[in-house]
Amino acid sequence: MAPLVPSAKATLSYPLWACDFDPLDSSRLVVGGGGGAGRSGVGNKITLLDTSKASELKEVGEIDLSKDEDNVTSLAVGQRKGETTLVYAGANSRPEDIKKGRNKHFRIFGIEAATSGTSKITELSRSSLFTGTEKDSYQRLLRLTKPYPNQPQLGAIATGLTKKSEIVLFETSATQPMRSRGAVQSNKEPVDADLIQTGENEYMFAYCDEHDVFVKKITPDNDDEEPREVYITPASRSHEKVTIPSFRAMRWLTKDFLLMLTNIHGNSGAVLQILRLPPSGNGHCRIAQSLRLPSRITKGTGLAVANLTPPLSPTAEQDYTQFVIAVAGHDISITLFKVNLQVERSVAMPTKIREFRTFKNVHPNQTTGLCFSNFVPPTHPVTASTPPQCLKLASISVSSTVVVHTLPLFPVPLSIKRGQSRTPRYVVALPSGATAMAMSLVLCTLGILLGAVFIQSLLEIRGAAPNWVQARSFIPLRVQEVIGRPYEFPGGYKSSIASTKDTYASGYNHHIGVPADDASGSALRLPEIFSSLKSESDGTGVFVVHEHADAEGGIKAKLHDEEVHGPHGGQPWEELKHEQRQKWIEKLKQAGYWAEDMGETILKGVVFGELGAAVGQAVAGG
Repeated sequence: MAPLVPSAKATLSYPLWACDFDPLDSSRLVVGGGGGAGRSGVGNKITLLDTSKASELKEVGEIDLSKDEDNVTSLAVGQRKGETTLVYAGANSRPEDIKKGRNKHFRIFGIEAATSGTSKITELSRSSLFTGTEKDSYQRLLRLTKPYPNQPQLGAIATGLTKKSEIVLFETSATQPMRSRGAVQSNKEPVDADLIQTGENEYMFAYCDEHDVFVKKITPDNDDEEPREVYITPASRSHEKVTIPSFRAMRWLTKDFLLMLTNIHGNSGAVLQILRLPPSGNGHCRIAQSLRLPSRITKGTGLAVANLTPPLSPTAEQDYTQFVIAVAGHDISITLFKVNLQVERSVAMPTKIREFRTFKNVHPNQTTGLCFSNFVPPTHPVTASTPPQCLKLASISVSSTVVVHTLPLFPVPLSIKRGQSRTPRYVVALPSGATAMAMSLVLCTLGILLGAVFIQSLLEIRGAAPNWVQARSFIPLRVQEVIGRPYEFPGGYKSSIASTKDTYASGYNHHIGVPADDASGSALRLPEIFSSLKSESDGTGVFVVHEHADAEGGIKAKLHDEEVHGPHGGQPWEELKHEQRQKWIEKLKQAGYWAEDMGETILKGVVFGELGAAVGQAVAGG
């Protein structure tokens, strides 16, 4: 059974559009949004939440932004400058300023610890990094590289709702003015973008529009180079684009692999794809892995990725690791996937993408943001005293709700012989769907087998089934008496067959239908008769049933020993023809000794004489 995944939920006073964890403290989550300019009653804010408790979210800091300006549309938390944590955000200026061509959309905020566990958020600077002045333009995308100690972060912002799209790259080493690392102009609006640091002051930048993927290597010497196209969606250059899929989001896994979230045309589903970049740096990507998402996800709306064993420095090679992938669906669900990266002789190979958990109806309305905390493995060696590790997943929605799921992690020791790391790596502690299904099948199979054994034991004790289980040998006699006692009929029921109570209260001789001390005509059923015959003799011989004129009902039974009485002259039940069996059953019914619920199993091994023949005298012994 999968471990419990705790979740914490909070509802704020304004719609949420962007979120990000503090990369140096996974217990701090920053969210931002608002109602936008000119919408009375709904403010624009940035809020700091404490997520240290897995089942509770606590507001520990907040800043109110101007209601005359636009709401926060993009947000990312960077490194610290002294004791201040820097937060980068996108929020348009007032409509009046935008009409005049002045839109200071790029904002930097600082979070500082205050008294009584709260924090203070202040605005540090605002500037305009885009060169365009279109009135509908806004800062739609904002991405930062993973932080490394003593290394500058690289960031990227991109426009939205413009005829001429623009992407600006910048360094975070200074807050004002920002140091530009180049810009990209495009006639198509960027759908998503991402960055990864690959060395000392070396980065890889990637962005995509609906059908194409572009990559650019950033070094101090090539900031002005144009990105190269590394992937083109098949048939996207055709004039018939009715069924062409489109990209929705992208993330770097390593410097060699890009993860793409693709939506199939017409809300027909979504696909996760891993693209492998060519080793030479030239040419187009090829698809290394692909997975069609469950059919309930008609459209993917968000993507987040976490590396559970990241390199300790930007110059270190990526070793064995597991990536956790979260996809927000149009059905307000969040589905988790995992993919392992195997490294053999400097060749990295991703395994199949596997789904392992789904959270349904996470928010009342559409999910607008999704992010993982920055997982930093504990110092090695990992011992019993190392505290449990976890990964946090935050999601926000337009309905002002914030939900944080806490995913448990556990270490897996690796094989040194295979060239893996000497230190363990961490993986999610949740079974995959295939494992859960296999466990369910095993439990169902065990349940069916136990049920079958129980029913077989019950039938054996009642004498209605062969002794395959040998239930009488291990079930206590007192329990067998309770299970095997004859059926009881309700009061007032009249039948030629005696009730069980009367049967046990009266004694019978060896002849069917003849009471020992009662001439009422009540009769025993065959099982009780055979049991009585066997208990009152030495148990040897066979049961013989035959016609007898003097017996009540015209039928008589006896335990016959051939060494004493000679040949019985009859035939076992198994050797009788079908017509003979039916005649004997009718005869027993008429005499009141047979009921349909007994079954023919009790007659196996019993010897019967011929109906209407004189063999009865020979068998009866006189």
